[in-house]
Amino acid sequence: MKEVLASLLILSTVLARVGGAQDTLQTGFEVIAQIPEARSLAIDPEGLIYVVSASELLQLDHLGEIKARVDGTNAGVFGELSDVDPGNGLIWVLADAEKGNLFRFSKELLHLETIRVPRNTDRELGHSPRLDLQGGFSTALGQPIAVATGVAGELFAIDASSQRVLKWDASRRLERVIGEFGSGAGQLVEPISLTTDASSLYVADRALGLVRVYDYFGGHIRNLKAESDLNSITVTQEGLWIIFPQSIWIYSHQGILSRQMVIPLDDPLIAAAPLLDSILLLTPIQLLRLEI
Repeated sequence: MKEVLASLLILSTVLARVGGAQDTLQTGFEVIAQIPEARSLAIDPEGLIYVVSASELLQLDHLGEIKARVDGTNAGVFGELSDVDPGNGLIWVLADAEKGNLFRFSKELLHLETIRVPRNTDRELGHSPRLDLQGGFSTALGQPIAVATGVAGELFAIDASSQRVLKWDASRRLERVIGEFGSGAGQLVEPISLTTDASSLYVADRALGLVRVYDYFGGHIRNLKAESDLNSITVTQEGLWIIFPQSIWIYSHQGILSRQMVIPLDDPLIAAAPLLDSILLLTPIQLLRLEI
């Protein structure tokens, strides 16, 4: 009885935090993979699942069977991995926060290119990253903790060392910096996750407890309310998903909060995404599936 009352108390606290809106409480979570030190989750257009741990990337099918592993043997030694974006499924990008690199891979998991993320962008803006390989630049590297690709091949990454978003064009030239430090309109304090749709860039800021919405040129459009314990964001057909340790908020494409789901897991939820008739849920140690 005490355990039931404790569970109801926890649930009522979560419901109160999300404003008492209509919530969906589901049970029957299926563990489909054990992944220690998990970091991020993404799904490509063909339904393949990508999960980043601290040291490797796993590619799984919709049943959770591992199809491939990428551990850095064909791209140089990895440091601590942080994020992946499979883009259109033909070319995907992996972020290495420790060594300051973005790795581009083909659909067949062949390493195509390494992009170095600069901490000081003054000299690199407008130039090809290949100049760095030729000794053209010698700057300290940043800390890319999140990565996303645009519809025309643009590349966005959060540099945690400068708390800004960097944008490369389709030729991988560093084009611009988005979100200077601060709490003013369009500014960022602690960006932790980002994603894109056909026309907008979304950046989740944990310190500000919101999601900034920009156009592809860095122009600030609006803010979406969140909370300071948000962990990640992703764009789906429904709109924007904001993932918290025990809940998911869904904003429509028009920026309206349309749904809030409570996800009662023992471990904190760090990422989530819909797949077929289910939701994939990632904690620091497991990948789970929830049928809907």
